[in-house]
Amino acid sequence: MSAPVYLDYDADTLYAEYNNRGKVPAFEAIAADWARRSDATRAAHPQARIDLAYGDHPRARLDLFLPDAPNPPLHAFIHGGYWQWNDKEAYAFLADAFLDAGIAFANIEYPLCPGVDMPTLVGHVQNAFAHLWRNAGELGFDRERMQVSGNSAGGHLTGVMLTTDWPALAPDLPRDLVKSGIPISGIYDLEPIRHTPIGDALKLDTATGQALSPMFAPPRCGAETVVALGAYEGREFHRQAEEFAACFRAHGAPVRIASIAGANHFTVVESLAAPGGTLFDAARRMLA
Repeated sequence: MSAPVYLDYDADTLYAEYNNRGKVPAFEAIAADWARRSDATRAAHPQARIDLAYGDHPRARLDLFLPDAPNPPLHAFIHGGYWQWNDKEAYAFLADAFLDAGIAFANIEYPLCPGVDMPTLVGHVQNAFAHLWRNAGELGFDRERMQVSGNSAGGHLTGVMLTTDWPALAPDLPRDLVKSGIPISGIYDLEPIRHTPIGDALKLDTATGQALSPMFAPPRCGAETVVALGAYEGREFHRQAEEFAACFRAHGAPVRIASIAGANHFTVVESLAAPGGTLFDAARRMLA
């Protein structure tokens, strides 16, 4: 074994912990299935507002699906891809169960590294939530009942939304802009990523990585939080989830961990996709 680069991991072992595509060889088939289901979702909801701009960047856009219900709550989802891959289109299928339950669904995209740096990327996602809150009346949902979730890099960004000091960003924004959250399979401490090839596009130094790690920020929104991951994920994702939840708990925030039986880093989102799924049922309960 080579010298450790982080905790007790050498460089190869640490990369293997975070190389989710390497751990789940079927990920391409899973992604193709999501894309097919998402095409069907968009086709079934021609009234959805697709590619709404929340900023000037071409990727500063979101899709909004509204149920047939007045002033519904909003669930906003942030896609993954290690801050450098993917887009929102493959995740539209998640809207189906929410719409059937009378809940609006926003599917958020954001600029990617290395085209932008990580602080800029985070700022775009914060702008997306500020835009949703400020324009909720025109968009057609209840801004007092906004919920955030996201998987992988989106899980990290969900953690950032839950720890953002919203009034410090703009005085019109409330402290509790998001009322609840479900970060899924997130990376809440970015330091280990800096020691893997995944981190090359992010170009983080130690100080910036820590500043953008929700592990080290208080849960300023006071939001109820379910920290989720697949039971089949590796040691590092379980450690990250447990330590992040412990940090929230230490600040008195309502938080619990949901380890989804039989799920890996990709299939865990299926628990959010249908009634009876642990994460969907948690989301609906927190929005009630």
